Amino acid sequence: MKRIVLAIFVILAVGALYAQESESFTITVTVNYIDFSLRNAADSAPYPNWPIDNVNAGATSEMTTTSVGTHILVDNESNVALDFETYSTSLAPTACGFGTPTAWVAGAASGVDTYLLEMGVGDVSTAPATGDYDIIDGASLPAADLVNSTVAGESWRLYSKLTAPLTASDGCEHTITVFVVATTP
Repeated sequence: MKRIVLAIFVILAVGALYAQESESFTITVTVNYIDFSLRNAADSAPYPNWPIDNVNAGATSEMTTTSVGTHILVDNESNVALDFETYSTSLAPTACGFGTPTAWVAGAASGVDTYLLEMGVGDVSTAPATGDYDIIDGASLPAADLVNSTVAGESWRLYSKLTAPLTASDGCEHTITVFVVATTP
């Protein structure tokens, strides 16, 4: 009897080992990698600045074309499509002896201590047409203004127009910082 019970136990134990089934699945995932650079028109160095110099009140300055121009090459080095937004800020300059140093603000039009900043997409030899520029009047995120949408790996040319304030509270040198922000659409 002990042998029969032991035999039944062994048969049940062996049967239990083979009474299971297994399935599996794999997970594949790629993290969105966001990276871009602002390069000079010749794509030979990072874009440093756009030195406009002295201008008359209300004067408009525009970036230039060609590979030695003043426009910016934006290189989407990401593995995803990106929306490019921009905004700008300008703090009050240090005292320079010409009026009261006053911060400028971006606006929908040039005015008192208000500059008009416009941006558009062109190519190396053609700046955007006048109506193809976007007004950049945001001063922070999320009030940034959309300038362009690109696919992964795409480069494009960014042109800027700046209209100086119609009147200014000072005659000091002002620095306008333009922020370019890339987000996934």
